Amino acid sequence: MIPQDFIDELLARTDIVEIVQQRVTLKKTGQNYSGLCPFHNEKTASFSVSADKQFYYCFGCQASGNALKFVMELDGLDFISAVESLSARVGLEVPRTGEQASPEQTEHRKSIYDMLAQCSEFYKDQLRQHSGRERAITYLKERGLTGEIARDFGLGFAPPGWDNLYTALAKTNHERDLLIESGMVIDNPEEEKTYDRFRDRIMFPIRDVRGRTIAFGGRIIGEGKPKYLNSPETPVFHKGRELYGLFEARKRNRKLERLMIVEGYMDVVALAQHDINYCVATLGTATSDEHIERMFRMVSRLVFCFDGDMAGTNAAWKALQVALPYMRDGRSARFLFLPDGEDPDSLVRKEGKDKLELLIERAPHLPDVFFEKLADGIEVESLDGKAHLAQLAMPLITTIPAGVFKQLMIERLSDITGLGSEKLLTAYGHTQARPRRQFEEMPSPPPEDLTRAGGAPRDSPITSQRQTSSELVAGAVSMLLRAPELAVQFDADVYEQLAGAEEFDLMLRLIRTISAQDVTSPSVLLAAFHDTPDFERLRRLAEQEPLLDVVDLPAEYTGIINNLIQRLESKSKQELRKSLLAKPFAELSAAEKDLLRDLTGGSPRTRRQV
Repeated sequence: MIPQDFIDELLARTDIVEIVQQRVTLKKTGQNYSGLCPFHNEKTASFSVSADKQFYYCFGCQASGNALKFVMELDGLDFISAVESLSARVGLEVPRTGEQASPEQTEHRKSIYDMLAQCSEFYKDQLRQHSGRERAITYLKERGLTGEIARDFGLGFAPPGWDNLYTALAKTNHERDLLIESGMVIDNPEEEKTYDRFRDRIMFPIRDVRGRTIAFGGRIIGEGKPKYLNSPETPVFHKGRELYGLFEARKRNRKLERLMIVEGYMDVVALAQHDINYCVATLGTATSDEHIERMFRMVSRLVFCFDGDMAGTNAAWKALQVALPYMRDGRSARFLFLPDGEDPDSLVRKEGKDKLELLIERAPHLPDVFFEKLADGIEVESLDGKAHLAQLAMPLITTIPAGVFKQLMIERLSDITGLGSEKLLTAYGHTQARPRRQFEEMPSPPPEDLTRAGGAPRDSPITSQRQTSSELVAGAVSMLLRAPELAVQFDADVYEQLAGAEEFDLMLRLIRTISAQDVTSPSVLLAAFHDTPDFERLRRLAEQEPLLDVVDLPAEYTGIINNLIQRLESKSKQELRKSLLAKPFAELSAAEKDLLRDLTGGSPRTRRQV
């Protein structure tokens, strides 16, 4: 544990502007600094840094936080590593409480890192100099790898023989102990033997996000078992959370946007050889919660790559279930199933980068794989089949975090089964009432199924008739806070049709502020409401993660405003019709009778008689 007072002191000594300026070109704008957001691609600066509040905020993607979070998110560091990084900058020594490592233990871990670095250099030297290196070099060339890619990934060669590494590096008892503890050599006291773990293998160093070698994977040259051999668990290596190639992917991509999870080390390297630089591999384990959580901290899009056989399908299903609790709005997961007999390495060499990336872009999304897998073997057209599918799907869907994505999954199941969303929740053990959405909780709609043509996006959840007017208004407000220029799509007289109804009041005040002050900046718009009772809910709306591309906003916003006007007109007509029907027919004027006829779509007398 790191004491909270140290964290406070660290942040007090850290200038967030200085930290951010190392990565982002900032320009002084009033009291704050602004620049292009490092967390998403944009052409217009929406990233703001407050020197006064020591806080950053992006009005485009809603990324926000202090200096610690900035370092964690941008560098993919865990909390401890981020604290250590900032502490080194300001000359503070990180204190520990509880059962944390003592200075001696910390120094010992450093010694293990140093030994593993020496092992890495040894293997690289063997690939360059050992008399038996030609077998290894020939193998790498046959796989299409160049010397440059081997250098970038630190590939090496563990030559045949029992003790090459041990003899070279164990000059003292301390070094011998470090080699054993780091998993690089095996000690067998019963037979009084100590020997190298890796022999006659291509060596792949596994590096943490800071670039330190923490373990190795070895691929046998030619035939033999096991095909891949990994380092054991050690004080610095826990295979259930590490990912091979993550350090290299981040190094090769200034703005890493997605990660593809493949099976083997060679797949990662071969894909990088073909300029597909966003691949990682698990280390002989199934995809874990820690893997998913770690990757989603860095990117919002994952692609799982599996063989198309039964084993690949089963592995994909396991990975999908692990991913569900992390599928909050704005994140996506695809599943690429390879043709029979192909792996990513062979496929990219045969088809090339463009063909493989086309397959990646066409890979089915998580919901498609989810429902296809569950529906396999079920007659979903029958009543009992629908019930069976719902019984299988609902316990899994309920693990998804609350939000638009979860609601859409329930609605898709509703479409398949014909059972309403609320009834699905009630029927399968989730009887609690669905909490009413508050104004500030309404997220932007997801990007799926949106049209970029004019008018409202087809099948858009925001413009859906199932949404309440309050939810539609919340969607419009969220968009205005992101892009104030949307307001000019309608003239003032159009907006005035909505005046008078309390539910439209805040939205109209935003629109009037934008028009009166010619506001184009999200931060200026939000600041205009700083001292009002509405500021807190507006701020929360502004901080929500955006799920729509900027190009989709105009059509979506237009659809919402048109929908609200139509609803208001419909409500007005219903109230007028009700008031006219309440009068005795004989007392209606000729004009009122004609109006009633128009409102009812037929004869008012006939309607009343019915």
